[in-house]
Amino acid sequence: MANTDLSIIIPARNNKAKNAYIIKMIADETRSLEVEFIVLDMNSTDGGVLDALNMMKTGNLRGSVIQCGNGTVCSALNTGIYRAKGKYITFVYPTRLYKNYINEYIKIAEEKDAEFVFAAPSELEDGYKNIVPEGIKGTDMVVSLIRSSLYMDFTAVLFRREFLIKNNIRFYEECTLGYAEAFIYNSLLANPVAAYADMDIKRDYVNSLNHGSQKGISNNCFERLDAMIKVYENCRKLHKNDTVLIEAFEYQKLPAVVINCINKLLDEGFSKTSIRKLLKNKGYDEYLKISGSTDDELKKRIVEWKFIPWVYKRQ
Repeated sequence: MANTDLSIIIPARNNKAKNAYIIKMIADETRSLEVEFIVLDMNSTDGGVLDALNMMKTGNLRGSVIQCGNGTVCSALNTGIYRAKGKYITFVYPTRLYKNYINEYIKIAEEKDAEFVFAAPSELEDGYKNIVPEGIKGTDMVVSLIRSSLYMDFTAVLFRREFLIKNNIRFYEECTLGYAEAFIYNSLLANPVAAYADMDIKRDYVNSLNHGSQKGISNNCFERLDAMIKVYENCRKLHKNDTVLIEAFEYQKLPAVVINCINKLLDEGFSKTSIRKLLKNKGYDEYLKISGSTDDELKKRIVEWKFIPWVYKRQ
């Protein structure tokens, strides 16, 4: 069997005809590469997995379907990582498809001997500029992401498989919200050799699966917070002397996620009193801390919520 350049890992739970479309789209895009497709079937009942198998067969494509049962997406993705044979791995989420970026990522990965590749367009639509210094450390990228001085899409990235295995980087299996974000942060905390493509990757809205058509999506906004708390604990374990990194988590990232949860619960009709009680009972209110590392807008929101909640408004 020829060496495999890239493993395309696709989670599938009732993705309908999207599985076959995704495989054909990527196969057409990556004709110059040795690619394998790994479809992770989580008890689909709509025939979409059979469509994927037929597409691989008729297209003479390398690939397989792995039966992952009725577990979480994260559990399935971890299975995909360890079953993959490619030098590189990318995850393709049917709810968030992109057009024509994989070849450029592979080219950059090879040129830079990179373990992690992402897109960072130098010019964004709102005039914002992405500035990524050559040879930037993963921990510095985490700080930049937290402080919003760097933007990347967590669902359009490329990894060297050996890097993930060597550092035992896995998705949090019990998590159903914010798992891609947590995975990227944990990856960056391991300080991969990173490279970026100066390109504005385009979403494929037409062919992306509607989020609302998937079953089993959790509405528990605190799952993202729980995942970020675990990342923070990992950060303290790996980089206990990096004060800037730790304070970025403690005084910006975690309180921002808590505020986001508060806003979502207000949107769902929960009263401020019930939310405050919930935060206290779960111990989440302890993450609403501020310091000189907290940006002014977040600091204002935290002070209002903690001390004058009657004036706090969802923004």
